[in-house]
This record gives sequence, C-alpha cells and structure tokens, in this order.
Amino acid sequence: MDNAMLLIRVRNAKYPDIFLEKHAILDTEFGVLLRNFRAKTLDPSGQIVQVRPIDYGATIKEYISGLRPKVLGKKWKECDHLLWPYAVDDKFWVLFHLDLVDWKLIILDNNQCFIDDAKLHYHILPCMNIIPEMIQKHLPDFGKKKIKSLDYWRKPFVDLPQLQQPR
Repeated sequence: MDNAMLLIRVRNAKYPDIFLEKHAILDTEFGVLLRNFRAKTLDPSGQIVQVRPIDYGATIKEYISGLRPKVLGKKWKECDHLLWPYAVDDKFWVLFHLDLVDWKLIILDNNQCFIDDAKLHYHILPCMNIIPEMIQKHLPDFGKKKIKSLDYWRKPFVDLPQLQQPR
C-alpha cells in the first residue's frame, strides 16, 4: 500500500504544473498511529473513555510539519486535503480523505459489504476528535476558522466513476 502512495507522491513532485499540490498523501503508518489512539480513547464497547490529554508524540509532529512520510512529505498548513490508507481490523483497506476546507472526513470504500457503518464508526470516532485537536495543538495559525469535531461521510461505491455503468 505504501508503494502506491509513494508513486503518487513522486508523480505529483515530478509534474507540479499538472498536479496541484494542495494535498498531502500520507502512508500507512499514520493510520497505525490513529489506530493506537483509538485504543487509548475507546473501551471495547465503543464508548469514549478518554479524549484529552493524549500525548501525540514526535511522530505526529513530524507528519504535521511535513517531515513524514520521509519521501516527499508535505506540511499540513500548506494543504487543503489529507489522504491516507487505513486498515480496518487489519483485513480491509479504506481511504480516508480529510477535507480541510469543508472540514469533513470522507471515507472512500470500494466495497461496503465487508464492513457495516457501526463498525466503521467505531474506527473513525477517535479520528473525528483527535485530528482537530492535533491540528489545533500543533498548527495554532491554521486558517481563520474555528476547528471543531469532524463530520464524516462514507462515499458509496456506486458514486465512484470507475464503477458506474456505461451509458
């Protein structure tokens, strides 16, 4: 999965006039970090037991400052969008798309048969609170809008262009 993300980052860097670089493409390690935060914030039933304070550590600061991914990382303050792959239960991949302009999290899921909304909600609930807190803590000058908890939307696979029926 990381190789695919790397190739996209390399292509974007090689052709900056074609691919506007208002996005950061993160690696799977970022998804693992979020999964670790989930373990710290949710009990097994899915109830939030702790949201603050969480020590984000140096690795998260490196992502936010553009030092990670190590190859062609990008500072979040220069981005409108963040994209990263996320493994649900280490079995099924989805793509998280954080729209920093409209302040929402879009989950791109190519086959919604594998995971129901309740289970997906369990995985993203901490992200919806942790990511705004990360940004507020490490990027105090991030935009002029108030940073709040994220809304999320699961993009149905029928909306993906490659899966639509030809006319």
